[in-house]
Amino acid sequence: MSAPDLALPDDVDALKAMVVAMAEKAALLEERNLHLELVNKSADERIARLTAIVKMLERSRFGSRSERLRTGALSEEQYALVFDEIETGVAAIEAQ
Repeated sequence: MSAPDLALPDDVDALKAMVVAMAEKAALLEERNLHLELVNKSADERIARLTAIVKMLERSRFGSRSERLRTGALSEEQYALVFDEIETGVAAIEAQ
């Protein structure tokens, strides 16, 4: 793979303009990367929260008898609220 042939101008002002344009582009890319890192962190936190909710539901529904007795059974309304929370969380992650 050969390097592309870059034709650089001989004019100092034109070279300065190229460097400024490259620096601006790099700054925009850095800003975009920071934004994406924040979005990913937020999504990871939501995913962890939703995963914990699902695990709690699984323990409540399918855990050993002693676990089910200790935590008490969830009502259908509580299950509906939990699933609404999961749907809202997933939709928020997908929107980002």
